[in-house]
Amino acid sequence: MTLNIIKAMNKAQTLLDEAGIEASQLEAGMLMAHLLGCERTHLYLDRDKVLSSQETEDYFNMVDKRKQGMPIHYIIGYREFMGLKFYVNENVLIPRPDTEVLVEYVINHCKNSGVHFLKILDIGTGSGAIAVSLAKYIENCHVTAIDIDDKALAVAKKNGIDHGVADRIEFIQGNLFYPLMDKKDNLKFHIMVSNPPYIPTADIKKLETQVKDYEPIKALDGGREGLDFYRTLAKDAPKFLYDGGLWAVEVGYNQAKQVAHILSEQGCYYDIEFIKDLSGYDRVVSARTKGVERC
Repeated sequence: MTLNIIKAMNKAQTLLDEAGIEASQLEAGMLMAHLLGCERTHLYLDRDKVLSSQETEDYFNMVDKRKQGMPIHYIIGYREFMGLKFYVNENVLIPRPDTEVLVEYVINHCKNSGVHFLKILDIGTGSGAIAVSLAKYIENCHVTAIDIDDKALAVAKKNGIDHGVADRIEFIQGNLFYPLMDKKDNLKFHIMVSNPPYIPTADIKKLETQVKDYEPIKALDGGREGLDFYRTLAKDAPKFLYDGGLWAVEVGYNQAKQVAHILSEQGCYYDIEFIKDLSGYDRVVSARTKGVERC
């Protein structure tokens, strides 16, 4: 069977519609653009081009994967984030637009910090979307990016190289702050940033198939209340932040007040703020730390 580009995309859209994929037209185009190695806009200029039998087979194999629930960004191998193209695979959480709120907040903070050279710590870097974006858009910084999973770190390192900032990011494997504990140089940072797992364990099974069955559970599961990682981040961060350093994290749409309470209980933080996402939810919680000596 041979089809031209537009007929193949129309057929794919129908198949995706039947599978309940909401953005079926968009995704049919994304898959075709990936197949042919071009921008989606070019597809309509070449709409009458006939696909080879191999191209047709490859295209509908991708459509079948999407029908089964595989996230489209794993199929095409990248996700746009902060105007950059990030490589992703099943070892990392797919970057979300909501996380751009966190990155943009930190960038704006850095512009007004008055610090000549900023040291930034990214806990749970995953694909490296946060670390790489910060290194890309903040020239006077060095980022330390930590993740417990070596396969996730491999993805993050690739993204650092792809975007030309690998020389300003140190990638470290380890659990949260643990790999910094044995540093002998009294390591301190101006900023700690994180998008930790924050889905309550019981809610994982309620997520969409493309999330719960494909994305790494350890990047989603935040414990019984979804707050486990925030407690650790709040407890340990002052040991590694300068006095007045910025603590900034992404939170679930209904978690900001709970995270703020965790910070208040620690007694090490002030100027606790909420930053809203485009949907009006408090998506980022930030605070300044007093430093461990004053806690």
